[in-house]
Amino acid sequence: MAMSATPEADMILPKRTPRALPACLLALAALTPVPLTARAAPNVSDCSTPRRAVETWLDNAHDHPRVAATCFDFSGTEFGTDAERTLAVRHLLAVFDQRGYYVYPDTLPDTAEVEGTTQVPPVRRFAEAFVEKDGHGWRFPPSVVRQIPGWYVETFDVDVESLVAQLPEWAKTELLTGVAVWQLLLLALAILLGLVTRALVAFVVGNYGGKLIKRAGEAADAKIVTRAAHPVGTLAMVGVLWYALPLLRLSVRLNQIGTIALRVMMAGAGVLLLYRLVDLASDVFGRRAEQTDTKLDDQLVPLVRKASKVFVVCVGVIFVLQNMDVDVGSLLAGASLGGLAFTLAARDTVANLFGSISIFADHPFQVGDWVIIDGHEGVVEEVGMRSTRIRTFYSSLVTIPNSVVANAAVDNYGMREFRRCMVTLGVTYDTTPAQMRAFVEGIRAILQANPKVRKDAYEVSFRNFGASGLEVLLYFFFKTDTWSDELAQRENIFLEVLRLAQQLNVQFAFPTQTLHIESHATHEARSPKVELDEAALANIVRSFGPGGSASRPIPQHLTTGYLPGQDPRGTSEVDD
Repeated sequence: MAMSATPEADMILPKRTPRALPACLLALAALTPVPLTARAAPNVSDCSTPRRAVETWLDNAHDHPRVAATCFDFSGTEFGTDAERTLAVRHLLAVFDQRGYYVYPDTLPDTAEVEGTTQVPPVRRFAEAFVEKDGHGWRFPPSVVRQIPGWYVETFDVDVESLVAQLPEWAKTELLTGVAVWQLLLLALAILLGLVTRALVAFVVGNYGGKLIKRAGEAADAKIVTRAAHPVGTLAMVGVLWYALPLLRLSVRLNQIGTIALRVMMAGAGVLLLYRLVDLASDVFGRRAEQTDTKLDDQLVPLVRKASKVFVVCVGVIFVLQNMDVDVGSLLAGASLGGLAFTLAARDTVANLFGSISIFADHPFQVGDWVIIDGHEGVVEEVGMRSTRIRTFYSSLVTIPNSVVANAAVDNYGMREFRRCMVTLGVTYDTTPAQMRAFVEGIRAILQANPKVRKDAYEVSFRNFGASGLEVLLYFFFKTDTWSDELAQRENIFLEVLRLAQQLNVQFAFPTQTLHIESHATHEARSPKVELDEAALANIVRSFGPGGSASRPIPQHLTTGYLPGQDPRGTSEVDD
């Protein structure tokens, strides 16, 4: 494909080095390193080394294109005339300029023989364009020259030159040195269009993304979906600006700055999008975990969420640095020199990380378990990468490093299969042997009738003659999952014991002293104590057993019980 020489194309191609920069980019341009190596004199052909060949092309492409063409091998190509070769030389430079590939000749080899290769690209990020050693020195080979028209069309897919030629003269006036009015207006229009595109894309993704997730059978927080939509809008805006940047026909330095800025914006938006998607996925899986019986997934979701965010940020930083043309490999190699000092400084962090791994491997507790760790008692609220958080029973939050948790004795009340209850009941000394036997057997009957009591391991016996009463040992186990359920069952059994004592005429003892006073006063008449025969006592015991008329294995209340989370205005249950 031969390229025709047009005056408009020659005039519109940007110059290699701008005389000045816009004020908004001046500071950033000042930070960009400038080659310090002495350049070859213009109008001198020198293709002896890769550096000299590239300098000959750069310094002569505009003013002395025939000199620049000496470092191009046009043999076997369609560029037969001087005009076509001149355009090829200039178009390749225009491609480098508009794509922001700034060439630093001082980084190229300045020897005729380059060890290990015969091909040297002017810039590392555009390795398809390179100079190659042949019999005339170092030149752009025919394989590269043939691709120049395609690269030029890809870079300049709109005929801006013809449009600019039709603009009035005031639009071609340079407000800033090297930047015309039409370029500033087109830049403003591109930025405005990019912002509008960003808002529209974020609105569409935010509104319809949540609906699509719900259609898939998942539930997600609308705020998380909205936050994830903003990076998508930013990526769309970068796409608009990326398309508009070559149309501005800016100088190479401005194109370099713009390209790097857009790449950094794209990389940052991509990293932020992944960061938000981690939140979204964690929210979805967290809701799933709440519906399962095991608590391991509830404990695992927050840890995976934090680890994924750290991974995304680390990879994102490397990705952004790469897009800023930073040699990440050399940077990491230099950072490894301080690795030992960093490891020593971060040994506690590493210990906590391995502590979290051991916690997940051994499963000493789960989220929601009642534990005592290193003297701290409470309910496990979260297990993170560095620490474990326990909510105490007075509602404070205790943070314990995982290294301490991994080495400490953990008393997990939440792993109990049964919950023990041991209490000593004292009855008065006027209790008869028959009443005591009936009282002890009646309590055993109560325990047998209660479905929440372990039936194969309990003790009820007349144990001791105490200082103020006869002592009865009550020792048994509940099979309940929560502390609240345990307290409710304990209360129910104690109430049944009270009712049993009332029906047996058994009085509970309390610390007393008997004072004998001699007096001539008439003693008040006392009501005689009612004594039941053994048959009546046996009937009372059986009535408290399984299926008995006096058995109350289900907790009953005079009212709704005023339990936590219940409406006190509900239907009451009246004890007979």
